Amino acid sequence: MAQLVGDILLSIFTELHDDFTSLHSCVLVNTSWCHIAIPLLWKYNSDAYENPFNHEIESREKFYNVIAHFLPNNPDDPLPQNNIILPLNKFPKSPIFKYMNFFTRLSTIWIEDMVQLTINHEVKESKNKRKILELEIYKLIFSRCNNAKYFHWNTDKKLYRYPNAKTFFSNLRSIEFDFKVVTSKTLFKLADICRNITNLEINECDEDVPGLVSFIKMQKNLQSLCINFDDIEEKYTLLSNVIKKKATTLKKLIIILISPIFIPSLTNIQYLALNNEYGVLYESVEKWREWEHYLNMSSFPNLQYLETLYMPSDITCLIIEKSGMNISEIKINHSIESNDYQYENKKLIKVISSCCQKLISLTMNVDQKNLNEMSTILSNCKQLEKIYLTTNVIILPNGDELLKVLSNVSPTTLREFLFIDKWNFSLNGLKEFFENLKSKNRFPIKFINYYDEWAYYLWTDDHNKILEKYKNEGVIR
Repeated sequence: MAQLVGDILLSIFTELHDDFTSLHSCVLVNTSWCHIAIPLLWKYNSDAYENPFNHEIESREKFYNVIAHFLPNNPDDPLPQNNIILPLNKFPKSPIFKYMNFFTRLSTIWIEDMVQLTINHEVKESKNKRKILELEIYKLIFSRCNNAKYFHWNTDKKLYRYPNAKTFFSNLRSIEFDFKVVTSKTLFKLADICRNITNLEINECDEDVPGLVSFIKMQKNLQSLCINFDDIEEKYTLLSNVIKKKATTLKKLIIILISPIFIPSLTNIQYLALNNEYGVLYESVEKWREWEHYLNMSSFPNLQYLETLYMPSDITCLIIEKSGMNISEIKINHSIESNDYQYENKKLIKVISSCCQKLISLTMNVDQKNLNEMSTILSNCKQLEKIYLTTNVIILPNGDELLKVLSNVSPTTLREFLFIDKWNFSLNGLKEFFENLKSKNRFPIKFINYYDEWAYYLWTDDHNKILEKYKNEGVIR
């Protein structure tokens, strides 16, 4: 029987990263396949178990059972000494693989889950036993998980004090903190030992915390920063200043609109997501003038991804104009409407069509009266593969004019057309559109409508029948 070489098997198994069942089946084929598939299976498992509650209890128990085999369990060790009996399905012999080395992502959430499932609260002295077991799991992780690069910290435990913690945290490249449980003191301590982070994510930040500022300041090569703020009224002056100092290394930034003093320093930014948090922040003209001031001093030659939420069109336009015409993906969600929204929307469309010839994916709100301008995007952006159009009002009597624009000028690269169903289309309009696609022998386009609770009645069973017909004919998918 012919044998596939290891490199080919590795390539095939890597493609199965979202299909645990198939990858597990590969493990069972023979010894050669097993040795290649097991590290991948455990690597992907460590990714998936960042949120263990996505899995059934039985699956979690099996996963934790394997980990438990590596906990010290000799008579003089803490677990036996405290009468903590793990519900192990004993391996017939010592494990073949060093499973703990396969972990690349770790989370305090599954550690807590493992403790809760292992020691029932009805067990005598369960609270104390859980503390002991939890400590032993952390000691195991910090000493054995040598390849872990990501850590999700969602505990108030002072983990930096644990054995081998200094080496473990110094080797991390990505870390996520939940700010409701992590204190400023913890971040100050961690800043002394954890300085090689390239990707940092902060959840529920609600104040200008000195410890967080110190942690960011101590990173040698911070490339990705995501901060989800809980208090949108806070100015976060300290954070703005430290981001400014680190901005030249940043390639990815996801943030709400704090003080923009760091904007001109984002010279290497590739991924930029700005959130105006439901339009309640920076409502005054003076605040937007501050943003315009710093944007006019800026240049983003490497920008490839831009996402804005509840931002004035003028600010989004200015960011696009300051880019190096290398943007491949734009998401403009729920633009703030003014008394002259049609004009602002038209200006935004014009800027995209003139500055984004390399655009591959576009999500934006479009005024129904600006469809002629929209055709310029389809004409000029000849690499466009995906377009998702939203609108603020139900298009009545129908949006057939949009289908005509797509039929006449959309590039042959277009693979996906998605829309909110306020863009309702007549039955004849749909038929003509699909027949036009069919006559051009184009690659099947993904054609999807996303239901809006106020417009769902516009899409009827007859519409669905037309979609099903042309799906069967291979015109759409």
